[in-house]
Formats: sequence, structure tokens, C-alpha cells
Amino acid sequence: MIFFLCIWSLSCLGFFALASSMSKHQKQFFSKELSLGQTRLATLVGWCLLIVTLLICLSLGTPSNNISYWFGALTIAALSVGLCISYFPAYFWKYIGGLAVIAIFSYGMLLV
Repeated sequence: MIFFLCIWSLSCLGFFALASSMSKHQKQFFSKELSLGQTRLATLVGWCLLIVTLLICLSLGTPSNNISYWFGALTIAALSVGLCISYFPAYFWKYIGGLAVIAIFSYGMLLV
């Protein structure tokens, strides 16, 4: 359960970063469009977080099972990010903070 929570929370953060690189969502989250450099940084951070989740999955256990877990976590993360962006955009920063706490806590539990 802790493993899935770690992968899910990091994937959500990655998808939020990727969503932040789109002008429509930039206006929604930040009330303005970000500069080109900030947009590229958001894209880079999003893809890096998704790659990190894949590497965590591959390093813990059998790769064939954990890739399936990774795809499942990506699916649930994309659904939760889509719902949050659609229905609760005002709570963007609270959602990001909660996901960061969950990610740090669950990754710390994986290392123990």
C-alpha cells in the first residue's frame, strides 16, 4: 500500500506539473500565463517526476509486476488530477502540498 501511495502521489505531482505547462491551466492556477522558461521548467519537472516513478517501480521487486502497478498508478493519478483541475481548481496549492507530504512520508517508509 505504501509503495502504491508513493508512486501515485509522485505521478500526481508530475501530471500537475505537466498541466501547469499548458496556457489554459496556467491561467487557471496562477491567474496569468507563465514565461517560456517557466513553462519549459514545468514540462521538464513533470516528465522527470514520471520517469522517477518508473525507476522506483523498476528498482523495487519484479519489473513485470511493478510496471503494471506503475500503469495503474498513472491511470488513477491522471483521473484524480483531471477531476481536481475540472472541479476544484481553487484548491490547487492545497492539493499540491498534500501530495508532497504524502510523497515524502511514503518514500521515507519505503526506505525503512
